[in-house]
Amino acid sequence: MDKKQLPLAPLRDRLTQYVKEHDLRKTPERYEILRVAELAETIFTIDDLMQLMKKHAKFQVSRGTIFNTMELFYDAGLIIKHALATAAHYELRTDCNPKAYTICHQCNSIAKVSTSTAKLALQNLKVRYFNTEDKLLYIHGICRNCQAKNRQEARKKKQELNKQDKNKNGKRKS
Repeated sequence: MDKKQLPLAPLRDRLTQYVKEHDLRKTPERYEILRVAELAETIFTIDDLMQLMKKHAKFQVSRGTIFNTMELFYDAGLIIKHALATAAHYELRTDCNPKAYTICHQCNSIAKVSTSTAKLALQNLKVRYFNTEDKLLYIHGICRNCQAKNRQEARKKKQELNKQDKNKNGKRKS
């Protein structure tokens, strides 16, 4: 059994238990969506999952089926639903380790912070009279790529202003 299949087995078992407890049908689509969702390896949107389904699924399902199934997975406690950037993002709940993400306000990119950093920041966090299920930290700001782009644009503007100043100062008024 390869390591990709290890986290999925408990999720599959939890899905089976949830479906049985709530008198729902045990459809192959639900299990296929769960299998393909693990291929994302990180947080994903419905659109990301649709692309993965097109590439890796044994059969295709509609966008509505994926959306409804993700809601069922959320209710069953199989996924974490992140309300980030422009759309809902999802992540399989394969462990109970704290998680941290950086979110760029400029390009809306989302990156996972290393697990050790997240653990250090969140491991001792406890809230009185509150049963914590997930420890998530969102760090909002501007990513490295956008910072570089902003610096480059600022340099260009500065060069253009210097050019304009030289042209104005170089011309004599009669």
